[in-house]
Formats: sequence, C-alpha cells, structure tokens
Amino acid sequence: MRDIKGANGFVVARVDSSGMVTLGPDPGPIVGRVSSTGDVFGDDAGVQQLGRVDGEGNIIDAQRDILGKVDAWGRVHDRSGGLVGTVEAPVDAGVLMLIAQPVSAPSSGSAPADDRSALMDEALELGEAQRFPKVRRDYKPLTDRDIFMEGLRKGSGD
Repeated sequence: MRDIKGANGFVVARVDSSGMVTLGPDPGPIVGRVSSTGDVFGDDAGVQQLGRVDGEGNIIDAQRDILGKVDAWGRVHDRSGGLVGTVEAPVDAGVLMLIAQPVSAPSSGSAPADDRSALMDEALELGEAQRFPKVRRDYKPLTDRDIFMEGLRKGSGD
C-alpha cells in the first residue's frame, strides 16, 4: 500500500500493489486505477483516462494541460508552485491531482490581499489590553460605609 498525503499531512488516498485507488486512509470502494507507465484512470477497469504523469514529473490531464509537477522527493506542487501533498511514487501524484483533488492549502508564495487579518488585529488588541490595562485615574476606592450603608440611604426604606 502506498499512501498519498495532502498538504496537511493526512492520507487522502491509497494505491495498492495492483494499482487500484481508494480514497481515504480506510479501505473502501475502488475509485480509480494507475498503471506503471504513468497513466491515471477514473475507473477500476482502466477505460476512462483522466491524465498521466510523464517522465519529467509533469502532471498532465486528459486535455493535455499541465496541472502541476512532482519532484524527486515526492512533493507535489500545483501550477503556481504551492505544495499540494506528498506521494511515494511519481504516478501517485496524478492520483492526488486528478482523483483525490485535496483542498489546496494557502501557499507561502502567494500572500492574501490584506496581510493583516481581522483576527490578528483582534489578538494584538487583546494582548495589548492585558499588558497595559487601562486604569481610571478618577476612581475612588469603595469603603465599608459605601458597601454596607448603600441600602440604608434616605428614601430606600419606603
């Protein structure tokens, strides 16, 4: 069994020794097949070809568009260079991109439009409030008279 892991490190699919593909880490129905020549099929009979992985590590779909690349260490990258996952055999990169299609993790190369998110701003404000609490200068401490005599004021006994 060869594990195909997504960018988060979780197993998204498995390929057995005969090339049959199942989704997830647990046994399940066969959703595809891979061949030793690099072809990736969307059925267990090997009829519906979804794409292939060539000798240079390019992941090519059925329309001959390059979807990504797998390097010698088994890291799979999409077109923009973002890490999609890791595989044990180069042909498994085609399974990752064509069959499993994991949710892409935000890559370090492409920063979001607004670098400072609202959540980070809120966290910084809370941290600053804890380090530098605001103390009112016009505050008068309570005395025993204020606490215990409060209910005995004029007009409160009516």
